[in-house]
Amino acid sequence: MNLQHVRYFLAVTRAGGFTQAARALHVTQPTVSSGIAELERHLGVRLFNRNGRSVELTIEGRTFLGYALQLEDVLVELEDHLHRPGVPAGEGFRFGAIDAAVIYLLPELLKAYLHDWPQVDLAIQVAPSRYLVEELLVNRSEFALVSLPFEHPRVQTLVLLNDAMPLVVGAEHPFAGRARVRPDEVVREPLILFHADSVSRKIVDEHFAELGLAPRVVMEMRSPEAMRKLVEAGVGISFLPRMVVEEALVSGVLKEVSVRGMKFDRQIGLAWRRGRHFGPAIRHLFEAILSRYGKLGAWKEQLKS
Repeated sequence: MNLQHVRYFLAVTRAGGFTQAARALHVTQPTVSSGIAELERHLGVRLFNRNGRSVELTIEGRTFLGYALQLEDVLVELEDHLHRPGVPAGEGFRFGAIDAAVIYLLPELLKAYLHDWPQVDLAIQVAPSRYLVEELLVNRSEFALVSLPFEHPRVQTLVLLNDAMPLVVGAEHPFAGRARVRPDEVVREPLILFHADSVSRKIVDEHFAELGLAPRVVMEMRSPEAMRKLVEAGVGISFLPRMVVEEALVSGVLKEVSVRGMKFDRQIGLAWRRGRHFGPAIRHLFEAILSRYGKLGAWKEQLKS
């Protein structure tokens, strides 16, 4: 049903004729007539009895009038709601993030955002990048902070930062006293790595595959925090994001060891569904994240292309 045709119906009812309604709406009389005719075809009933230049509602027209008036009221309320400054209390949105982003990148940004938008309810889904992108594609999430690269024709991405993934070992591990080790030595050690479907894991696997080496993986996990704890306890060694291990390295609980000829980095960035429109509340947080990492200008350039 075309809402403009409903507006024509209400205008004819109030004005008492097609010509008068057209004049009130600043459109031509044939436009109103064709709109009413199309509405009647859609409903399968006649809404008006035409008597020369005057019209009167049929029984079906009077029934439709009651619903049309309710619809008009709802539309007025909706427009008022959408143009009201701010966001009504209890309303909000959902976005996604890998756990490292929630722990190390977002806390101060979220604190500032909720200070500026205290009425907004935020829902944050913490999951691996692949699942976060799937949520974007089915429109269950506005945007996501994910590990990159990730390519999909319906998803746009923008890199925020590069995060090194050094080899880290416990303070008591034999590697702890060495500045550098060989890749073949690394693969003989028990390795704790991300799950095979993660971007970070693929980066590690591809490097070793190029050397014809197969790591001895004793445990796969999704939580870098849990992996760090296990490395600290001496269960194994791992390639972990620097943001996750920085404090442990400074305190001496973990030791960073260089691997000859190998250097791992991952990118963390924003992902969103191509063509997605962000309302003021969502855009405020989205742009705050971009600004924090100096990428607001790059995003605005993407909008132009």
